[in-house]
Amino acid sequence: MGARRDKGRALTRYLTGSTGIPFLTWDGIHGAIDAPSPYKIDVTTSRSLGNWHDLIRGINSASQHMVIRYDYNMDSVADAWVAMKLGGFVPLLTAHYQTISDRVEGE
Repeated sequence: MGARRDKGRALTRYLTGSTGIPFLTWDGIHGAIDAPSPYKIDVTTSRSLGNWHDLIRGINSASQHMVIRYDYNMDSVADAWVAMKLGGFVPLLTAHYQTISDRVEGE
């Protein structure tokens, strides 16, 4: 439980510091990062890709629900993998593009 907890807490610190999203906390009981709505973030530290795939399959395609895989083979938190269904990813990509569209279209 110690290594999993440490990885979950490292992911939480990384996301908080990199995104500025407040109130992210590690929930070791559920293996998830508690986040403000509309985000839902599950975490797996398992070596088995099957566990990650199972969590991905359980996502509602229209939600901002993501699953992070961070295991011992990854050199740093920044190397963790994130998956979500395309229906939930498109609004995030759209919002990001809207923040940079003036730079992209001005090139």
